[in-house]
Amino acid sequence: MSCKLWRSVSRAVLAAIILAGGISAAFADEKPKARPAKGPVKIFLLSGQSNMTGRGTLGDLSKPPAEQKATLVKFIMAPKNVEKYKFLYSGPKKTEGPGRAGWTVRDDVFITIGEWPHLKPGEKGYSSYRKHGAFGPFYGSRGSRGFGPELGIGHALGDYYDETVLLVKISFGANSLAGNFRPPSSGGKLGDKYPLVIQAVRDAIAHLPEIVPGYDKEQGYEIVGFLWNQGISDMSDKHAGEYEENLANLIKDIRKDLKSPAMKAVVAVTGNWGWDLAELRASKKTKEEKDAAAAPVLKVVEAQLAVSRRAEFKGTVATAETRDFWRPREQFGGRGIGVHWQANGESYWLIGEAMGKAMVELLKR
Repeated sequence: MSCKLWRSVSRAVLAAIILAGGISAAFADEKPKARPAKGPVKIFLLSGQSNMTGRGTLGDLSKPPAEQKATLVKFIMAPKNVEKYKFLYSGPKKTEGPGRAGWTVRDDVFITIGEWPHLKPGEKGYSSYRKHGAFGPFYGSRGSRGFGPELGIGHALGDYYDETVLLVKISFGANSLAGNFRPPSSGGKLGDKYPLVIQAVRDAIAHLPEIVPGYDKEQGYEIVGFLWNQGISDMSDKHAGEYEENLANLIKDIRKDLKSPAMKAVVAVTGNWGWDLAELRASKKTKEEKDAAAAPVLKVVEAQLAVSRRAEFKGTVATAETRDFWRPREQFGGRGIGVHWQANGESYWLIGEAMGKAMVELLKR
């Protein structure tokens, strides 16, 4: 049964389930129930650097939300949000394991991450990379203890489609678009990660029967969209000036190489430090130093906004604004560093939600 039908489950029932005995294994170790085929599997490519990989902190659903600063739990359990986000923990199938239990696992959305071959449950390193399974949290970085934008994206797309959705996430931390992801049309040396991005989709297609229970060739698939969350590594005087052209070429080249000319694309603004870049500027002493630090950031952000305004991309490319989702540490808590949104679960959820909604709006056109 789809999790869409279970959003009315009460928090009291949730608590009883979480506190019940027998919690041991991670949900990914279990084979999800096969869904009847309703049409071609809708495939979406997710790529970028560490903020696509995801450093978001989930928190523990069995513990008081108020004690869990900067977590997704604290955000979704706030009085103004608790009804809206019940679907994240009220589905019929849930994650299991100490500190991991109670999150909804969907049976209409699946995800594959990393390069192939994929690790099998029980193999060393399985929980951190090169795996696939039913969709839920724990497909982020840091040993898969957290999540990235894929969580908000997957729920938005799963709610939109009757057909099965597959997310193919292939991301690499500290990689630039000018260098590592450099597309063929930008000239110069091809980025070492660009072929891996293309191959990840091809590998997923080749392994569809393994990833999606009940899949058969008659059902088929469709490569529908591309979601991009990257920019930090290009925020320099060396790379920022070519970002818009490289990004436009990336979208066009991926469409060409995947033979999907109608593929929609959503670009997330690299919104770290918010609208005024106050915390970034504060780390510098003089006005000149502050302006110099801000300049390449603003240039990349403007490029991300400009791509979706291009006439050639009208109705097929959108930019998701994220600067509203910056959460200062002194007010909201957090850990890690600013380039990773301080691992704030609220920020990572809102980024993914915004990207997912932007993609849905493109799909409606």
